[in-house]
Order: sequence, then C-alpha cells, then structure tokens
Amino acid sequence: MTSANPPKGSAFKSAFAAFDRGFSKLEDVLNGFSALAIFFVMIIGVTQVFSRKLLNQPIPGYIDYIEQSMVIFAFFGIAYCQRLGGHVRMDLFMAKLNGRLLYFFESLATLVGLVVITILIDTSWLHFLRAYELGDSTIDIGIPIWPAKLVIPVAFCILWVRFALQLIGFVRLFVHPSSQIIAVPVIEDVTAIARHEIEDALGEEAAKAAKFDETYIKKGKK
Repeated sequence: MTSANPPKGSAFKSAFAAFDRGFSKLEDVLNGFSALAIFFVMIIGVTQVFSRKLLNQPIPGYIDYIEQSMVIFAFFGIAYCQRLGGHVRMDLFMAKLNGRLLYFFESLATLVGLVVITILIDTSWLHFLRAYELGDSTIDIGIPIWPAKLVIPVAFCILWVRFALQLIGFVRLFVHPSSQIIAVPVIEDVTAIARHEIEDALGEEAAKAAKFDETYIKKGKK
C-alpha cells in the first residue's frame, strides 16, 4: 500500500523551485529598470550634446541626473547577474573540480559572499539614514540624494536572498549530487559561451557550424 502524500524531499524541491522562479521574476523586473536607466543616460547624454553645441543651452543638472541614474543601473542588476553566474569568477581552480568537491567549494564561496553582503547591507543602510536625516542633496540643482542611497541597501537585500537561494542549492547538491539543479548558475565552458555569442550575432546555424581551436583542450588531455 502506497502513501498518497509526496515525499518530503519532493515537496521541498517543488517549493524551492517555485520560490526561485518567483524571485527570478523580481530580479528580471529590476534588471529591466537597470536597462531603462542606461537608456535614459544615453538619451539625456545625446540631448545634452546637441543642446550644448547647437543651442548653447546645456541641460540644467545634467551631472546630477547622471549620478542618480548610475546607482540604478549599477545595482539593480547585480542579483540578476549573480543568478546567471555573470559576475567575475576565478575558474582556474574550480574548473578542475566536479561532484561533491565542486559543490562544497561553491557553497563555501557563496557563504563568504553572503557574509560580505550582510555587512554591506548594514553599512549602506546607515549611509542612507545619514543622507535622509541631514537632507543631503546634489550640488547643482539640489536633487535629494537619499532615494539613490536607498537603492543600494534594497539591491543588496535582493542579492542577499539570491545568495541564500544559491547556498541552499549548492548544499542540496553537495548532499545529493545527482539531484536536479535548482537556483544555482550553470557555468559554461569557453566554447559554449562563444557559441552563444555567435548565435546572438549571426544566428543559430552559424553557431552550430562554428569550429574552434582544440589545441588547448588536447594539451589538457595528455
């Protein structure tokens, strides 16, 4: 006689995967805001050039707008980038590992990142409070600085949750290496990355037909 209730591990996996998917949507939205901020900087930059050269009338507070926008596109996309494994990594050592040993060191590195982000959240929050209480503003047209400074701890909190999800994901894989990969980035090799870039630029057929120098790979196999 079998039980109608699913195993606890299966229930946890489903809930964990569902939370990761839902949280990924939030990261996508914030990354979209980052893209809009970059677009805004591009538009206002072009407008500034034409307005200054043709009309001799620069945009008032141009530098202030740029400074405020930079915070958005610099920080709102960091959790999204972490989810994809897009931040700078040192793979010289990690690329040689696999299985439980790889997941152990990935868990350790993620834990270190989690601790660092926890400290940065506290520090950036204090900077925001100081700017809010003092009424700090930009030099040119007096835009309040505290909204931009609030973006930083908020973005770090989102990144903290992403680190926590990845830590759980790596620990789960360390315990059960054959489990489905959930909430952790899959780091591709150089060849796979190159094929993706070719596909984005030239199309799927060009990516499939691309050939790469196998010299380095052959040397590694000797």
